[in-house]
Amino acid sequence: MEERKNILDSAAYKKNPFLVPDNYFADFSKNLENKITPANSKKEISLFVRMKPWMYIAASFLIFIGCIQWYISGTVNVEKNSVENIEEVESSIDESVMLYAYLDDLMIMDYLASDNE
Repeated sequence: MEERKNILDSAAYKKNPFLVPDNYFADFSKNLENKITPANSKKEISLFVRMKPWMYIAASFLIFIGCIQWYISGTVNVEKNSVENIEEVESSIDESVMLYAYLDDLMIMDYLASDNE
């Protein structure tokens, strides 16, 4: 046991085991920059990669415009159908109003009785 204490107290164990090479921090920033981006390797960006965000924007606008056009065309068809239906109802109302406007009560009763028979 005492031998172990003597070994731990010896100079070899008191020495710092972590060593840094000489002038390591003097050239540290240059070495780090060279490791991250070498000077002779410049990456070329293709036209497709540069245009990709613009293509996404154009596609989203086309989809948006298509959805609006689809919605508008659906509502216009419904409005056309409803206008035609309203015109038919108005014309039938006009005919019956015109018919009843010039008749007295007895003539209307005779007309309605003859329609049912």
